[in-house]
Amino acid sequence: MSSPLPADTDIEQGRARVNGIELQYQIGGSGPDLVLISGLGQNALAWAGVVSTFRQRYRTLVFDNRGTGRSELAPGPYSIDQMGDDAAALIAHLGIAGTAVVGWSLGGSVLQSMLIRHGDLMRCAVLLNAFPNYTDIQHYWLDALIALRRSDAPAESKIALSMPWALSPLILSDHARTRDLIAAMLRNPWPTSNAGFEAQAAGLRVFDAVAGLPGVRTPTLVLAGAEDVLTPIAQSQQIASLIPGAELRVMGKGGHSMVIDYPHEVTRLILDYLAPHDPNPSAMNPVSAP
Repeated sequence: MSSPLPADTDIEQGRARVNGIELQYQIGGSGPDLVLISGLGQNALAWAGVVSTFRQRYRTLVFDNRGTGRSELAPGPYSIDQMGDDAAALIAHLGIAGTAVVGWSLGGSVLQSMLIRHGDLMRCAVLLNAFPNYTDIQHYWLDALIALRRSDAPAESKIALSMPWALSPLILSDHARTRDLIAAMLRNPWPTSNAGFEAQAAGLRVFDAVAGLPGVRTPTLVLAGAEDVLTPIAQSQQIASLIPGAELRVMGKGGHSMVIDYPHEVTRLILDYLAPHDPNPSAMNPVSAP
């Protein structure tokens, strides 16, 4: 569910070798630092609909997780801790420690790993449509999705069949809009291979943040959508109950991809949470990419 990132002459494109892997990244905007981490099989284009809004207030980093986009497709499987170490190493490489971080879906698992293992790198965090570990239903969904991806079905049919798990009924019932979303996904110039997707998926199956979350000390917002059937509210409630001082917000609408369902509402909630945690201008460091 992606389209080309907005063109901007002030955006820096880069490639960095960190944690033993080549990662493609993009930084744009001005203000305090913000990092957005994409979900399963998604590259940085997953944020295309909202990244320009964030860049009005923040210098925002998006990147392709290992195995996606223009980042390196290393042999799998990938662990979530490994991907968290990738993101932490990229943040250190770019000199943006003290950043805020938003992780969506698998990106929320990556961010939980970072909160547990690299909390000193972040001033605050937002876990968006996240989960602490996989349920049986999520395993069944993933099994079916992998089988669908491996099949010879037309690409548009594969996307359409996966959408009810991601989008809210209101969006799905608008067939013209849903068709346009499918068309946008088909235009992705860097589609994720089955190898990359399955390498990431293998990490999700076994990741479990429950034991580590009580030790998190980074201010954290857990943000969920009431219509999310893939990662139900109960999973967000569990995360928020385990992280000391975490704030739980549940939108009264929105599915697992509520960034696409309701981008204005989601970005407003995130921006409202981030603002009190913004550093003083004198505390901000410039990006120093070698």
